[in-house]
Amino acid sequence: MNDSKRQQNLHAGEKKEKKRKWYSLIDKIWSTTNLELAFYDVKKNRGSHGVDKVTIKEYEMELEHNLRVLQKSLKDKTYRTRPVRRVYIPKVDGTQRPLGIPTVQDRIVQAAVKRKLEPIFEEKFLDCSYGFRPNRSAHMAIEKIRKDLMDGFTFVIDADIKTYFDTIPHEKLIALVKEEVVDGSVLSLLQQFLKSGIFENGIVHESKHGSPQGGVISPLLANIYLHPLDELMTSRGHRLTRYADDFVICCRSRKGAERVLKSVKKLLEDELGLIVHPEKTKIVDNMKEPFTFLGYTFNRGFWHKPSEKAIKKFKDKIKKVTRRNLTVNLEQFIKHRVNPIIRGWGRYFGIGFSAKIFKELDSWIRRRLRMIQLRSWKKIKKLHKELRKSKWEGELPKLRMNRWRSSKTPPVHFALSNKWFSERKLVFLIDIHKELHTQGE
Repeated sequence: MNDSKRQQNLHAGEKKEKKRKWYSLIDKIWSTTNLELAFYDVKKNRGSHGVDKVTIKEYEMELEHNLRVLQKSLKDKTYRTRPVRRVYIPKVDGTQRPLGIPTVQDRIVQAAVKRKLEPIFEEKFLDCSYGFRPNRSAHMAIEKIRKDLMDGFTFVIDADIKTYFDTIPHEKLIALVKEEVVDGSVLSLLQQFLKSGIFENGIVHESKHGSPQGGVISPLLANIYLHPLDELMTSRGHRLTRYADDFVICCRSRKGAERVLKSVKKLLEDELGLIVHPEKTKIVDNMKEPFTFLGYTFNRGFWHKPSEKAIKKFKDKIKKVTRRNLTVNLEQFIKHRVNPIIRGWGRYFGIGFSAKIFKELDSWIRRRLRMIQLRSWKKIKKLHKELRKSKWEGELPKLRMNRWRSSKTPPVHFALSNKWFSERKLVFLIDIHKELHTQGE
């Protein structure tokens, strides 16, 4: 039986649970069905190994046995989490974001806990929260902000919580979980996840606070911890839009925004023990200056487009895969290396006012691919052959096939035209933009 069919059968076998205060939940977490579904969740999200160096593929080779052993350890209360493996990923501004990668087994347990906790907390979460929740997306958050701006709420609190995931106080987080779940075994598991430690450069560092980014359950815990902010803002009628720890609040006036920001700081700093970043948190009159949220820059209360950072990050990705010294089968290269990047970025940023940007990026991508094709042909005779086939009427050019400037010459544009790239199924950003805007009409 393939994975997809197996998962369908497992889902069908799960019983719906009535809402109540959850005193007994652990048996539902370590049920065979839940653990197996949790494994498939982990497998779907992929990811690398933890400190034990066991990969998802290796764990799956003896899946039934491994899950049976894991289930027994959860039943016997002998299960212990391993420290997370510290890795760093580069950010656009040149700094690095720390991630903590749990072992595959720990990710399965986190996924199993998340599968049972998430429906409980979804019943209390509010509409202003969009990040890492079922059936909610960044696009929905962006549309919500646009609506607020167009309604005249153009004074925007652009807030930033300093190192949010690393500073969440454990005791206060567990207290918020206890409002819905009081099963001691489940709370004990959560404590283990939070205090598992961080393995870096051969040393295990103690986890005194925070929930490491990279853990399966971290986004849910982050949403639970910021739920009081959602409640406070909603109860006072303020227009909050939150995506995990990123949020903006749209107000009608600067004075109103200043009052709201004071109450936000009081809640986050005095009650939740977090730090509102003093340099990065500001009030913006969006009719006069832009602000950026979820990669989009909003301007003049209506216009939104990809931010400069988002464009740079995209171009860096394309540059990385389209090195000019490559010699490849361009059609296969486009299909497997270039198109996936274009599709993902284009579908995320295509809902904005980005037609001009997309056309410029399309032109730039084609130029890089022309350079790769020239390099792959090596000899100018192949370019001449393509020109004759395309019915070029001018003089056959003499140019160097490995020079960047050659990729912008008229003969190369004629031979490797936009139609030529379409025939090789290169995805154009502008086509994605047109498709998304047609759907939205």
